[in-house]
Amino acid sequence: MILVVGLQILTRWVLGTFIGSSLPWTVNLSQMLLVYVTFIGAAVASGKREHISLDLLVSRLSDGTIRVLTVLRTLLILVFVGVLISGAYPLYLQNQGSVIGALPTYPPFTQAWLYVPAIVGGIVIAIYGIRDLWQVVVAPEVILNDLKGDDDD
Repeated sequence: MILVVGLQILTRWVLGTFIGSSLPWTVNLSQMLLVYVTFIGAAVASGKREHISLDLLVSRLSDGTIRVLTVLRTLLILVFVGVLISGAYPLYLQNQGSVIGALPTYPPFTQAWLYVPAIVGGIVIAIYGIRDLWQVVVAPEVILNDLKGDDDD
């Protein structure tokens, strides 16, 4: 993404006076890459349990309360991911032939591919959510250490 945006800046502001215009596809490709980075980054953060949280509040709660809130949070995440995937998949199917601006008209550059990271990222987040639910039941100390920051890394 950095390379594409850098190329866009180079052709627009540096070479634009010589060649007359920038490369139009760089704008659309950078927008598409932003969608990919967002959803894949959300999945990675979810896997590391580094999503937005209120650490100050969690550190003051009892272990039982933290376990209950973790289950509630994870269930809400799973509901959100279910809605995300159930909305993104039909849009993927609907937009398979649609083009994105100046990008080529073949996959992975069609509008349908904007929904792929939402589906893949949502599935990965759901897998991590199920992992968290399992750990609350089987090994709650892992969740408690992660949330309270008591781990040794």
